[in-house]
Amino acid sequence: MAKYRQWLVPALCLALLAFYGCGSDNGGTGTDGGIDEDGFKTKTAGGVTLKWKVEDSDLLVKVSASTTGWVAVGFDPTSRMQNANIIIGYVSGGEVFIRDDYGSGLTAHQADVTGGGTDDVTDKAGTETGGATEITFSIPLDSGDTRDRPLVEGNTYTVLLARGANGVDNFTTEHGAKTPTTITI
Repeated sequence: MAKYRQWLVPALCLALLAFYGCGSDNGGTGTDGGIDEDGFKTKTAGGVTLKWKVEDSDLLVKVSASTTGWVAVGFDPTSRMQNANIIIGYVSGGEVFIRDDYGSGLTAHQADVTGGGTDDVTDKAGTETGGATEITFSIPLDSGDTRDRPLVEGNTYTVLLARGANGVDNFTTEHGAKTPTTITI
């Protein structure tokens, strides 16, 4: 065993690196894409791309994925999905549907307005082209809604990125892929 020990640890490290990747979308870390020409910061994780920037007291957001189903982002959960400010949307028949949700449990969410909160999403838009869905919207950094956790520019937060399976256009079908990651607002 002693003669194999000298290569065993490096071989295991290489195997783990190959399996988990380095700076890849695995493990919830995601890849940072820097800042694009419009001033949006970019993060890709789990096959979902999140772009965001602060403008005045609002967070402008774009969420996209290779799916003809829904896409979603959840900001600042306390545990799994619990207490996250979740924005979920899809495009169907050329019409955009975007809903302001909150993490009502560890693995559940519901519309803010259902639980006594308010729909604070503005500037709703979206496209579905070439097998990919993108939604765009704005939310206040601090909406005052008890269902939304305030966000502060310069702070780092956990975000949940998720997408539905192809053709799944609703707010309730379980995700086809999900990934937690972190971003700095």
